[in-house]
Amino acid sequence: MSAWSWADPRALTAWDDFAAGQEAGPDRERFEKALWRPGWGTAYPPQVFTADAASETATAGVRLAELISAFPRRVFGEDLDAWVDYLGVPAEDAALMGEALRQPRLRRVATAFMRPDLVLTDDGLKLVELNVATSLGGLSTLAPYTAATRESAYAAFLAERGLAVEAPDTAAIWLEVFAGLTRARGEGPLRVFEATADPADLDGGRRFFVDMIRSAGHHISCGLIGDLELTDTGVRFEGEPVDAVFTAYTWHETKEFVPPALTRRLMELDAAGLVDFIGSPAAALHDNKGNLALLHDEAFDGLLSEDERSLVRRYVPVTFRLRPESLDRAVAERESLICKPASAYGGKDLVFGSGTGDDEWRALLRDRLADADERYVLQARQYPAVVSVPGSRPTPEREVVLAPLVFGGTFAGVFLRQATPRPQSTINASSGAEVAAVLTLRDQSTSDT
Repeated sequence: MSAWSWADPRALTAWDDFAAGQEAGPDRERFEKALWRPGWGTAYPPQVFTADAASETATAGVRLAELISAFPRRVFGEDLDAWVDYLGVPAEDAALMGEALRQPRLRRVATAFMRPDLVLTDDGLKLVELNVATSLGGLSTLAPYTAATRESAYAAFLAERGLAVEAPDTAAIWLEVFAGLTRARGEGPLRVFEATADPADLDGGRRFFVDMIRSAGHHISCGLIGDLELTDTGVRFEGEPVDAVFTAYTWHETKEFVPPALTRRLMELDAAGLVDFIGSPAAALHDNKGNLALLHDEAFDGLLSEDERSLVRRYVPVTFRLRPESLDRAVAERESLICKPASAYGGKDLVFGSGTGDDEWRALLRDRLADADERYVLQARQYPAVVSVPGSRPTPEREVVLAPLVFGGTFAGVFLRQATPRPQSTINASSGAEVAAVLTLRDQSTSDT
């Protein structure tokens, strides 16, 4: 088991006592029913961390998000073409991303919503990617999970011992950042449109998002981005005006389902002050895993402070771009590497070098070098620690990923994913991992005096 101390011993003791009674089973059923979503598993009992573990996760997440999203500007300045060339982004994609990044408002929005993914290993937390997008997973989990925990019989049991469940107010932080990205247009509530790209994703289970928007007094409608009416005077949906378009889709969905002309028109309308486009392609360059290679590139080491180098050494595995000049290194280090698409997400098309033979690995790398639509990185493989999570079924052994949400530079909670140990597999909800919010405990007898 991992030596990294994360579980609050007060919660472990309380859970053992609670589980010995008659209420744990019914409580689990109510908890899982309250949080049910198609295709998602929910972790029970609730995950309670020590204050130190929660603080390290939050601090590391914010610092890494800030460093990785800002470092390309330090390296390339305003030369977007040089950044694009380093990442190897295909020309058609780069044109759309570059147009967005050249608009100051869209550039500011680009890094407003970030989520580093940190694998828990026996050597501590290790960053495997930085997600930069409006459509971040975790937002619709944290607040409902925390609310369900506070309403659970287990939380009532903790309260009897003078312990209260604590977590950041994820929704309030998100809404505050969102308010700073939108512009007032006269009297009345903001009219928000949550845009989906894939017709098969129209009912994506995002009921929390709709409720959150309404809780701030805004109006919200939902539909396909292609169903919007874009005019010279603004944006309309089903005849009603739209003030803000929020994209609930990924860059890959943009490429597959959204005509570039539609995206460009929304960017133009944003620049004209006629709509707020929250989720333009400006985020996609920041989301690219090739940015992690910048931190390990000797050519740019002098641009990092000693404190930043220490941060990278501690948390960021060695990452380098797949290029003709790095092919021999990638072949020689096969056993210790993972090959990842630079712009994909959710563990898609990830290949473990240790799971292939030499010839198969070399052929894979050559095929990926020739891929005209995607670029790839090699990253030192990280081995998740196996930790004991009491109450988990069918066994307590779990591998864990901690994903701090960073909204507008502010920590907004930790999205936790856990799965039973399995070789050469990612810990993602799409591959069966359970999800949770990281919680801490407050001693009411001490804090209320």
